[in-house]
Amino acid sequence: MNYSTICDNPLPAIAQVMTTLSCKTKEVLEWLRDFQADHAYFPTFRDVQRAVGFKSVNSARYHICKLKAAGLVISDPNKARTLRLADVEPLKSDFLGIPICGAIAAGSLVEFFPDHEISHIPPDLFSPKSRGLERFALRVRGDSMMDVHILDNDVVVLEKPFDVKAIKNGAIVAARVKQENRATLKRWRRVDDQVFLTPENANYSTIQVAAQNVSVEGIYVGLVRDLV
Repeated sequence: MNYSTICDNPLPAIAQVMTTLSCKTKEVLEWLRDFQADHAYFPTFRDVQRAVGFKSVNSARYHICKLKAAGLVISDPNKARTLRLADVEPLKSDFLGIPICGAIAAGSLVEFFPDHEISHIPPDLFSPKSRGLERFALRVRGDSMMDVHILDNDVVVLEKPFDVKAIKNGAIVAARVKQENRATLKRWRRVDDQVFLTPENANYSTIQVAAQNVSVEGIYVGLVRDLV
């Protein structure tokens, strides 16, 4: 691990820093390390809240701020509002590409499931501007979004939402219904405390769910077709 961002003598420094952290802050740090070992992006405060069991997002924000103050979480200088662990290197210009994390239904609600046909979208298939820690991809299974030209077996690129409340009605999202722990790719519309997940195919029905019971895994930003 590279702790040179903390001081020139990293091992004593990191040990000293760790002694100043509360047990709960250390728990957050360990979860962040596990998360970034499996993902190419930094989690949201909401992700941390749910994973660690905080009652509010502010608690997650508080502990991440403690980690930032300790130098264990830093801002990515190449990307606005993007954080990373100090001991995790940012993506280089020769990185593998946007990771394909699995598949998602473009039909009824189904569970995410592993997709091992290809692990990344090659870097030469998208603009350098899309090379960020917050983007990932899913392979589409189904035809419920065919009227907006998202077809079965397409690979959609998604961006982790910085603030779910800021998602605009009409955006295409990968939404997970919490109680069933299932997800789907649909058009998003929120009215008061209700969310409507609308297909782009007349053969499918709109899914209505209470806002508190749905989470947005990602917002659609583009697709790649014929990726085998």
